Amino acid sequence: MRWVENTSVLSKNRIPRYLVGFGTGLALVLLCEIVLVFSADPRSVDTASFLAGAVTTVPFLVGIAYAGYWLRSSVLSASRYPRIAGWCLGGLAAFLFINLVLIVTMPAESWIVAASWIRWAVAFGAGIGLLIGCLEGRAIERALTAERAALRTEHLEEQRDYLDYLNGILRHEVLNTATVINGYASRVLEEESTLDDHSREWLEIVIDHSEDMSTVIDDVRVLLQTRDGTPQLEPVNATRVLAAELRKLENERDGVEVVTSIPPDVFVLADDLLPRVFGNLLSNAVEHNDAVMPRITVTLEPGTDTVRCEIADNGSGIPESEIDSLFDRVERRGSTHGLGLYLVDQLVARYDGTVELAETGPDGSRFVIDLPAASPGRDGESSDERSMVALASE
Repeated sequence: MRWVENTSVLSKNRIPRYLVGFGTGLALVLLCEIVLVFSADPRSVDTASFLAGAVTTVPFLVGIAYAGYWLRSSVLSASRYPRIAGWCLGGLAAFLFINLVLIVTMPAESWIVAASWIRWAVAFGAGIGLLIGCLEGRAIERALTAERAALRTEHLEEQRDYLDYLNGILRHEVLNTATVINGYASRVLEEESTLDDHSREWLEIVIDHSEDMSTVIDDVRVLLQTRDGTPQLEPVNATRVLAAELRKLENERDGVEVVTSIPPDVFVLADDLLPRVFGNLLSNAVEHNDAVMPRITVTLEPGTDTVRCEIADNGSGIPESEIDSLFDRVERRGSTHGLGLYLVDQLVARYDGTVELAETGPDGSRFVIDLPAASPGRDGESSDERSMVALASE
């Protein structure tokens, strides 16, 4: 069965070659005809009927041969070739039959005229049939492409609706449940002084996992936003966004030393998800930092085309086995770096920027983010950015 299929495909792919050969063969027939007619009667070549037949045949011969080359480079599927060849042969047969009837009912002046007539009918019929076949093939291919695009769009819409539904379930059902679990566990841990050490340890584990669950749900929401159509990017004040994320970090984490070198009003091309880039990298630098006094160094360097942000820590570095897959999507939360760095990579790609681990070792790690530089808006800051910074500072 596979041999039959391969043979069928091979035959289809040969059709353009056959068309080139057919057009070239008809051209040789015309040349031979001119030579023979000239040898038999040189004056016959100068007759108006012979010259008109020869001249009007040339465009069809060129068109048939060119069609073979065109099919090879066109977007038409090879499955269209047999039908195009059928149109070519059908046009040839139909037009030849009509002209043979005319030749019989209206005898030609000589055999030379009759031969030229037949050759012209073959070229004209094959050329017209081939043209119709190619036009039909292109129309069918366009219709199929439009249908596939419509189906793809419909499928994407269904996927988006389904993802929105799942996102709603995660946020309103799972997130609420995680919040309730966290609240009750925290209350028991604070109020019950009679708990033994094991009970307190278990409650702390429940609280930690409920917080992790909330973080993952929020990350999923952001990932869904990155898939929601084309991003509407605008100038965003990276200085203010980064400062807001650093304030959040200092408020939530005690005993963290922060060293910064951030010039005022540095703008990048981004959107309201930019705080997640800086926030996730800053949190990652603290969460996995086992130094006695965790230290984070943040540098923002504006450039002509790009703005570079470097976030370094003084931790023990990232294991070599995890470096290659650091920004990959993980199937479970057991990874050391969780969903955060994958989310950072997706967001930076959304802004046509890059993020990479520049160096890591026993003295710490350093991440480098390059984002497209932008000029400030008329008022120096967009309304979306102002609300974004306000949310980031809460």
